[in-house]
Amino acid sequence: MKIAIFLALVTGAAVAILFTVFPQWDLAITAWFWDAATRTFPYSGLSWGRTFRSAANIVPWLFAGPAFAAILIKLIWPARPMLLPARAAVLLALTMALGPGLVVNGILKEHWGRPRPVHLETFGGKDVFNPWYSTEGTCPGNCSFVSGEGALGFWLVAPASLLPPPYRGPAIAAAALFGTAAGGLRIAYGGHFFTDVVFSAVLTLLLIAVTRLLLYDRRRAPDDAAVERAIAGIGRALHALVRGLARGAAKAAKAGYAAARTHLSRRRPGL
Repeated sequence: MKIAIFLALVTGAAVAILFTVFPQWDLAITAWFWDAATRTFPYSGLSWGRTFRSAANIVPWLFAGPAFAAILIKLIWPARPMLLPARAAVLLALTMALGPGLVVNGILKEHWGRPRPVHLETFGGKDVFNPWYSTEGTCPGNCSFVSGEGALGFWLVAPASLLPPPYRGPAIAAAALFGTAAGGLRIAYGGHFFTDVVFSAVLTLLLIAVTRLLLYDRRRAPDDAAVERAIAGIGRALHALVRGLARGAAKAAKAGYAAARTHLSRRRPGL
């Protein structure tokens, strides 16, 4: 995992510097996949590409879905043992929610303003090119920076990092290759620039590394039992909150009913 993070940081720093000095490289890479004669991105019409893209959006949820379910069930029934090891469930659910969920799709893609390649004048659209570091683009939402599907693909490093050491390294490499393929396909489709994919990978991998540090890779890191107790405590607190709100709502309804009856009883007949 440390090697993966080191490579991500080095690659991110190199790409940030080079594509700030030479922002037109993004256009040059995209142009490799553009057919000027037909004015299309030919790879976007390939059936195998559509199949892989669909799979790339489903496979990560085969790992994240059970993690969310395990935490939710524990919150609803705090006394029951978790269906997954607590730290693994928190790592998977938290990194998915914060990475591809909040940071990528909730914040960056909605507010960065960078138009997608397919929307540029250069590639048959109407918008002008924006380098990766500029937030001055005309895209109103669901923009190019960063790649959501790239982040989703690279997120598979999270479950890969949970495997025991003999298998962890190859699994992380396979997950990184999967993310590269998912992001590369989006470049070939004209849906993203090279920098969109690179920075989606860097952000996702750094989030996974920080979360692993808190849960596993530091001195005095909590064990599964401690994390499970914490989730159970949150569940009991939520139960108490719901019961308190229900009692308050019942009292308010009862008081409102009593006030209404009193008001009606004081009205004179016929009025």
